[in-house]
Amino acid sequence: MKAALALAAAGLAGCADVADLPADPAATLDPIQFFAGRSHGEGRLHIVFSADQRVRVDSFGRPDGKRGLILEQIIRQGAEPARKRIWRMRRAGTNRFTGQLTDAAGAVEIEAAGPRATIRYTMKNGLAVTQQLALQRDRRTVLNRLELSRFGIRVARLDETIRKLD
Repeated sequence: MKAALALAAAGLAGCADVADLPADPAATLDPIQFFAGRSHGEGRLHIVFSADQRVRVDSFGRPDGKRGLILEQIIRQGAEPARKRIWRMRRAGTNRFTGQLTDAAGAVEIEAAGPRATIRYTMKNGLAVTQQLALQRDRRTVLNRLELSRFGIRVARLDETIRKLD
């Protein structure tokens, strides 16, 4: 009985909302503006029941000609071969953005609030993604926390620092 309760508590802990990442309260994050040009991310992917993996992401964002952005990324994860993915995002309201991602099964929704943005989508393999971006005081660095869950239980988390290069 105690083991079942501990397992249930652990599962519910994976469902809890995460605390906001630190951010510059005086900043405003516009994902289209921040990701225009070149950027580089370095982070750690924590997968349940697996060893952590180093993740490096090189990105190049360019205008799409419709006030949106096309963001091409090369992702290097652990010892796996590099892979490419493409984001397309556009403004959908004052603090809202929408788009597509080659990894996503449907639309990507982005909501910005001051120095933070929250991104939500479902991957083609059925994993739900919630991602928080937090703009830092230098306005050239964003902290990124991406969580993957299945049936409401977190199965992986990426903690990454992204820096503008241009």
